[in-house]
Amino acid sequence: MTARVLVGSVLMSVALATATAAQSPGTVEVGAFGREAWFDDQLQLEDKAGGGGSLGVFLLQNFALEAEGTYVKTTGPLGNDVSNTRVLGRLVYNVPLGGYASAIQIGGGYARYMWGETADADEDAVHAMVGLRIGFTENLALRVSGTVDVIPSPKLQLGAEDNYHHGAQAGISLLFGNSYDKDKDGVKDKQDKCPGTPMGEPADAGGCSASQRDSDGDKVKDNADKCPNTPAGATVDPEGCSAAQKDADGDKVQDNVDKCASTPAGEEVDANGCSASQRDSDGDGVKDNVDTCADTPAGEQVDASGCSASQLDSDSDGVSDAKDRCANTPSGVQVDAVGCRILFREAQRSITLEGVLFETGKSTITPQTEVVLRTVAEALVANPDIRGVVAGHTDNTGSAKLNQRLSEARAEAVRQYFITHGVALDRMTAVGYGSSKPVASNKTAEGRALNRRVELIRTSAAPK
Repeated sequence: MTARVLVGSVLMSVALATATAAQSPGTVEVGAFGREAWFDDQLQLEDKAGGGGSLGVFLLQNFALEAEGTYVKTTGPLGNDVSNTRVLGRLVYNVPLGGYASAIQIGGGYARYMWGETADADEDAVHAMVGLRIGFTENLALRVSGTVDVIPSPKLQLGAEDNYHHGAQAGISLLFGNSYDKDKDGVKDKQDKCPGTPMGEPADAGGCSASQRDSDGDKVKDNADKCPNTPAGATVDPEGCSAAQKDADGDKVQDNVDKCASTPAGEEVDANGCSASQRDSDGDGVKDNVDTCADTPAGEQVDASGCSASQLDSDSDGVSDAKDRCANTPSGVQVDAVGCRILFREAQRSITLEGVLFETGKSTITPQTEVVLRTVAEALVANPDIRGVVAGHTDNTGSAKLNQRLSEARAEAVRQYFITHGVALDRMTAVGYGSSKPVASNKTAEGRALNRRVELIRTSAAPK
């Protein structure tokens, strides 16, 4: 019993000390072994060595159905020969260990003991086994195991208690059809081009993960290679990028053609790798994203908005300040080529000065009226060929004599404004028509408002 305990302890110690491959379904295992048999003491049979063989088929991964046969010839208590032929079937679970086909084996099943020569009896037994398979190659392994068979109510010795027969076996095992995957990457070892794939890393059909694979052959592994399609023979940096591939600022323009190497993240770039915040298309020193004058002529000095004097248009009338003779033209006023208000169009002879208003019964120019008259005065100064008459008109409210004097006073007030703002004295005359030339009915407030007006009548010939 001491030897049996020792064998069991050794097997368990080896099993517990060994680190963790697997047997795949359909694998066939054939074994031959020597066996040391320890018979139940009640039978008084001599413990003897014998041999046997086994055949197993893996039904599931690591789970096998095995048949085994052993033969031992021993001596009975009277010196008589007794042969023991033992056949059994069992289910075995293989706990996989590191290395080829290595496993801790635990199994159990049914055994048939057949006693012969001077003894003649067949016994049914319950069988249990624990063992260790140590793989040398994919197909060859050493197999060591310990067994115990329990025969209840043995026939060989009537009246005896249950028999317990023990055994220790060691032999060679051959495995056929097994497919090993030691690194557990899903690719069997025979097809695995990268046999040491780190645990958990996805592998391709060749068994290689990104940390092992170098698809473009630049000696930088795929998981660290930021340029996975480097041309053959190109020199690369530690990130696997050649000069023709490197894109340091991530703007999708390679460094070897990128004229703006530090584009801020997210900004759209042109073919040169430059964004609006970097590009200065007209070379005036002001970047395109703040340049309101994108086509500044070469060499011209510009302001902070990128505009030169030849481009700046302070009053936004479409005429640059350099050409504008009438600065600060109100928005919406149509101007001529020099930025001044257009007074007369083609053969037009007279215009009503819209917005020129006076307080009731007075000829004093109001601030609102002055805004309008300023643009007219600027236009007259810019066009010295224009000569004309300032004509005043009233509605029919009040006496004709009063209205006549009021219209004359208002016309003269406008003429004086022009003169004080640069129009030559002899270019303008003033005349009042009172209420004698209405343009609308004086019966309504709207009509009377239209009749109260100041006109500028051109007396010089219109330009051809």
